[in-house]
Amino acid sequence: MRGGEGSPVSEGPNAEVARRLLAAISAGDADSFVELLDAEVEIHTQRGVRRGRDQVARWARTKFDHLERRYEVEELHEAGEAVVVLARVQYVWRESGKLGDEWLVGIALDFREGRLLRWRLYEDPMEALEELEA
Repeated sequence: MRGGEGSPVSEGPNAEVARRLLAAISAGDADSFVELLDAEVEIHTQRGVRRGRDQVARWARTKFDHLERRYEVEELHEAGEAVVVLARVQYVWRESGKLGDEWLVGIALDFREGRLLRWRLYEDPMEALEELEA
């Protein structure tokens, strides 16, 4: 990511798309998520890289038997075409609605013309913030 140091934001075109992406994936709405993707999108997670809309759509549609994955946004930092989201990843038991586990992560997002180009998940949120300074 390029563009200098970011600052927390509540609005801005890419920050708004970032919020929409995380809301869609948290709600299990893969179709809305896919609508916000660039054709050359890449999703980088601990389990590997998915490239292109088809692979990313399959990733977005992945569900756990008894758990729902949600992202609760804590902070957004925007710099140019880049947004870093500090979010709590929550795993919630589907049947009871009780929180099973959660932790803070950093998600570095790159955009091109308002569409998600690259998503990189960092277990250490500070590493994601460093992306804005690169």
